[in-house]
Formats: sequence, structure tokens, C-alpha cells
Amino acid sequence: MNRPLLVLLILIMILPAGCSRAGSDAVAQARSNEAVTGQQPAPPQQSNRLQHPAGQGLLPERLVIPAIHLDIPVVELGWRKNTAESGAIFSEWEVAEYAAGWHKNSALLGDSSINGGNLVMSGHNNILGSVFRELDQLKRNDEITVWSGEQSFAYRIDKVVIVPEKYATEEQRRANAAWIGSFNEERLTLVSCWPRDDNTHRIIVVAHPQP
Repeated sequence: MNRPLLVLLILIMILPAGCSRAGSDAVAQARSNEAVTGQQPAPPQQSNRLQHPAGQGLLPERLVIPAIHLDIPVVELGWRKNTAESGAIFSEWEVAEYAAGWHKNSALLGDSSINGGNLVMSGHNNILGSVFRELDQLKRNDEITVWSGEQSFAYRIDKVVIVPEKYATEEQRRANAAWIGSFNEERLTLVSCWPRDDNTHRIIVVAHPQP
């Protein structure tokens, strides 16, 4: 599949879900939510291994946000093939557990040639480590460091946005998904669910490289 069509498919899918209602069935409900999310157009299964140009960027391995005492590993996220009850085959996003998930079709560290420079990570907010639970405590100018081996990349938060998702219109969901799309600049985008005990909204943190 060519690059423009792949980007279009990414933009029209709803933001990844990384949460559930609080309760004893939280994990089971989250799996259900992920399946529903996955039935939106996702990259086709045959594109499951994107090849990033060698030498043009580094893989993120660790995410550190001092303001919320966060220091967690980063794992690669792709998508997997699944089959609906109707027999239709679709692709759904994988979800990171006890880690931040780097979207492998997004940018690499120090590289603006992929996904317009937008490096995207998502994570759970109330299950399986709840790594992004405190994102709503972040504010403008808080610092973020992403590590790749011994090399660090420093970012400063520019904005924290909360958008409706569960009951949003299709137009709103497309607008929401644009946050993980291409931009003509280097940026780091973190995505999770909100509020802490539900999944009705998405919280989006946008940070830019420090000069």
C-alpha cells in the first residue's frame, strides 16, 4: 500500500482506547472496547511491518515525565488481524500493557520525515499499569524526556487537550484522530482515555523539542 493511502487510513480511525470503567471486570471490558475501536479502518494486515529508513531516527525506549513521577518503558505497537462475528476481516490496534506504546507508523526520535515528525505514544489510564493515569495533571511547560539507549531527547509540553470520544459525532472523531496524524514539525503526542474511571473522552498531550 502506498504511503498517502496508509496515512489516510490512520487519520480516519478513532483514537486508540487504553482504558475501561473501574471495577472487577475492567480488563474484560477494556478488551471489548478495544475490539470495537479496532473495527474502525486501521492499516491493512499486509502492512504490519513498516520499514523505517535506516539512520534517520532512533526508536523510543523509555519515557520520563518528572512532573508526575513517571518513568516507564516504551514498546512498539502495531496492529493485528481479527475476524468479526459477521465473518468480516479487520485490523485492530495492539495495546501496550504496563508500558507506553509507540505507534510504529509514527515518527522516530529526531526524524521529521515520517508521519510529518509526529511521534505518537498511547497508554492505559486505569488498567494494566495505568501508566498514563496522571496525564491530566500535566500543564504547559512541563518537561518530558524520551530515551533511546543512552541518548535523550528533551521536550516541553505545549498543550493538554481533552476531547469527547464515546458519544462524539463522526466529524468530531475524525478531528480527534488528526492529533495522531502528520504535522510539518517534530512533536511528541501522548494519548489516553479520560476521565480516570471511564473512557468517554480522550486526553491528548502535545510537546515539542526543547531548543
